[in-house]
Amino acid sequence: MRQFIFRKQPGKAPQVAPCAQVRARRSYVTRSSSNGFDSLVLSKAELSGNFAGIDQVKTQLLSELMGLDKGIFGAPAAKKARILALIGDLEKQNTQTAPTANLEALAGDWQLLYSTITITGAKRTKLGLREFVRLGEFTQHIDTTNNLAVNRIEFSVSGLSAIKGSLTIRATYQVDSEQRVAITYLDSALNPAQFQNIFEANLNLLLSIFNPEGHLDITYLDVEGAAGGPFGCWRVGRDNKDNVFLLKRPHR
Repeated sequence: MRQFIFRKQPGKAPQVAPCAQVRARRSYVTRSSSNGFDSLVLSKAELSGNFAGIDQVKTQLLSELMGLDKGIFGAPAAKKARILALIGDLEKQNTQTAPTANLEALAGDWQLLYSTITITGAKRTKLGLREFVRLGEFTQHIDTTNNLAVNRIEFSVSGLSAIKGSLTIRATYQVDSEQRVAITYLDSALNPAQFQNIFEANLNLLLSIFNPEGHLDITYLDVEGAAGGPFGCWRVGRDNKDNVFLLKRPHR
C-alpha cells in the first residue's frame, strides 16, 4: 500500500495580521518592502468609498455559492459565469497591487469558498465520490516563517460509521514577482487507513487534481476595513492551470 508521510518543519508560527494593513495619508502611497517590491495602495479616504461595493459583491457571491459545495462537483454554466464575473468585480477593486510585499497578511488559516477545480464524470466515478463519500472543508495554512503552504481536504464516509479523514498536501513557495509565488510540491498524507484503502487504486488521480505545483497569482487581497461586517478577509488566486480560487479567513 502506498504511504504518504510528511516531515515536520522547524520554526515558530508568525503573528497573523487580520488583513493586509494600509497606512496612507495621501491619495496614493507607494510602500516598499524588504523583498524589493513596491506596493501601490489607496488612501483610507479612497478605500472607504469602495467598501460598500466590495461588501455588495461578497453578498452576491455568497448567495450564488449557496449549496454549490465549493464548485468541486461542477456548476451550471450560467451560474459559473455569474460567479466568475463577481470574482472579477472583486479583483477590479483590489488595492493590494503587490501582495507578496506583505506576506504576513497571508499567514494563517484560510477556508476555500469556491474553486474552478472540478471532479465530474469519469473522474468522480473512478474516485468513488458518490453518496457515501463526501467532501468536507477545504483549508489552507500559510506558514510565512518556513515558506510553507499546507492544504487539507476533508472527507467523510457514511458507510464506515460516519468516519472522517483527510488528504493533506504540503508545498513550499517562493516569491516570483510582486503578485506571483512559485509553488513546489513536497509531499502528502492520506489518513486514516480506511481512506487509503478507498483511494489506493486512484490515489495518483486524486493528487493530480489537487497538486498545487506551478505558480499562483494573488489577484485580490482584503485590506484593513474591507473585512468589516460579517465577511472576514477574502483572497483570490489564479494558477498556471487556469484555476481560480476564492478563500476567506474568518474574523478572529
